[in-house]
Amino acid sequence: MHEALFGSQEQWSGNPNAEDVFGGLAEELGLDRSEFETCLSSGEYAAKVESDVQEGLAQSVTGTPSFLINGIPFSGAQPFAAFQEQIDYALAGGEPPSLEVSTDSFRSLGDADAPVVVTEFSDYQCPACAQVEQQVIPALIEQYVETGKVRFVYREFPLSSIHPNAQKASEAAICAGQQDEYWEMHERLFANQQEWQGETDPSGVFKAYAADMGLDTGAFDQCLDDGEAAVTVRGDLLAGQALGVNATPYFFVNDLAFRGGLPIETLGQVIDYVAAGGKAPEIVPTGNDWHLLGNPQSASAVTVAFVDYSNAESADHALQVLPKLKETYVDAGEMLYILHPWSEGGDSASAQGAIAAECAGPQGEYWEMHDLLFENQASWTGAQDPSSQFVGYAESLDMDLDAFQTCLDSEDVALQAQGGKIVGIRYGVPGAPVFLFNNGQGQQGSPSFEEFQQIIDSILGGQ
Repeated sequence: MHEALFGSQEQWSGNPNAEDVFGGLAEELGLDRSEFETCLSSGEYAAKVESDVQEGLAQSVTGTPSFLINGIPFSGAQPFAAFQEQIDYALAGGEPPSLEVSTDSFRSLGDADAPVVVTEFSDYQCPACAQVEQQVIPALIEQYVETGKVRFVYREFPLSSIHPNAQKASEAAICAGQQDEYWEMHERLFANQQEWQGETDPSGVFKAYAADMGLDTGAFDQCLDDGEAAVTVRGDLLAGQALGVNATPYFFVNDLAFRGGLPIETLGQVIDYVAAGGKAPEIVPTGNDWHLLGNPQSASAVTVAFVDYSNAESADHALQVLPKLKETYVDAGEMLYILHPWSEGGDSASAQGAIAAECAGPQGEYWEMHDLLFENQASWTGAQDPSSQFVGYAESLDMDLDAFQTCLDSEDVALQAQGGKIVGIRYGVPGAPVFLFNNGQGQQGSPSFEEFQQIIDSILGGQ
């Protein structure tokens, strides 16, 4: 019946008389049609079908066909070769994909108890990955791994469709790791990328590296030739794909994902944010969040604004353009405006302004404080300690001054104020002001109202 149903799908799919078709199939198969139709109409197995559906949902199945091979998700209309590769992986003892790598793995550097785990999915033949290896990773190790703040983990993610030798390079690193020389081979592969990337078969080059490193060449050569390390590489690929990795380099700072390489200063700010307990911020907050203007239920256009309270261009936008956007689109229920404050952290003016605005939020005065900060930007940004001016703004808004002052001194709020920049980093925002729209467009600087209008009208016109 299973095969007959798929073979006759066009006959019964969408057919209001599908049960007649099913009865005919049962008869063709030599079943007692009357007994079959009685069973079908009784709903005897409806609970079983619903149970299967719920089990699929519990396993994060969102479409069909979907498979679990030894608990490992596998979805889509895949060719037999893909099934074969996946089954071979399972037969070889491959584990279900996970971001986690044990602290005693040769691919893990740093203290087991480090509060932050930085995981890099990378490709040895990728030029951008080599650049990160040379310019970012040494500083990461020196400043964060060796100081106990970070454990660094490298995961293999060879993009074989564009980098045909990357798979074998990853296997060479794993084979060297089995002799406790993973990181030396790792560094050689990146440093000598130009030497081996054009080879028809780079195995000979990798074997020469192993000999030069003093490895047991017999064991290394056997590991590389028999595909033993391919199982580990396959596991990393599956883990990356399950986590949405689609390019290299790709980083996770604990569970916060970042596509592409980040300068060490930017990566460091993310690490510090996560280490301090910063929550994973969303580009579109949910619930009753004071960073939102507009009605999420009715708005068709979305503008995500990254603004710096100490920046003149951000002030120009806030004072000249935003009021017109609010009057024309937000108040009409057509646009949702989301503000993410850009904070450079520490005692920077951008951080101080963002904190002051955050502290007005719990008292329902976020946007009023937003306006006062931008209207008086020249005054407070030039002050040695602007907190007294912020308290003055709060007083003018009839706020609870004791609560406001306590908030200004709160480390938790200072951390919260950094969330906007963390969101920006995740989406490749280079600085502020930057505006992102739900049609995929972005604008840097301070676009005029007319420029905003053109973009928003095109979104609304395409409903």
